[in-house]
Amino acid sequence: MSGTWRIGPALALAQLQAAITTADAGPGPSKVQLFATSRHATADGAMGDVPQAEVLLAVPCATIVNGALVLHVADAGGSLVQSAGIPRWGQWVNGAGNLVTEGSVTADANGGDFQVTGGATPPGETSPLLQAGGLVVLGATSLT
Repeated sequence: MSGTWRIGPALALAQLQAAITTADAGPGPSKVQLFATSRHATADGAMGDVPQAEVLLAVPCATIVNGALVLHVADAGGSLVQSAGIPRWGQWVNGAGNLVTEGSVTADANGGDFQVTGGATPPGETSPLLQAGGLVVLGATSLT
C-alpha cells in the first residue's frame, strides 16, 4: 500500500537551510547557469552543454522568507550573455560546480523556475530571446 507523505515545517526549513549551505560551499560563489539547449530528462548537470549566461549569486546566496528560499544575485544590473538564443532551462551550481537544483527558464511573466529579463519574448515562446553581449537579469526566484 502506498500513501502520500507530507513533511512538517521544521523539516522543510532544515531542507531549505541545507540547500543554502550546499550552494555556498566551494571556492567561489554559487551561480545560475542558463542554457539554450533542450532540458535533460533527469537532473544530471549540464553534461557538456555550454551555458549561454551565468548569473553569479551573492554570499550568502539566499535567505529563507516565509518558508521559501529566495535567491540573491551578486549584481542586480545583470549578467553578460555569451551566446544568442532562447534559454530553455537553468541549473544552480555551488562554488565547486556541483549541481544544487535545475529547472525551467521563462520570462518574468510566464512563471518558470528561473525567471529572466533581457530580451523580447518571440510570439509563441515563454522565454526571451537573449543576444550575445547583452545583459540578462534573474528575476525573483524562490524554491519551496
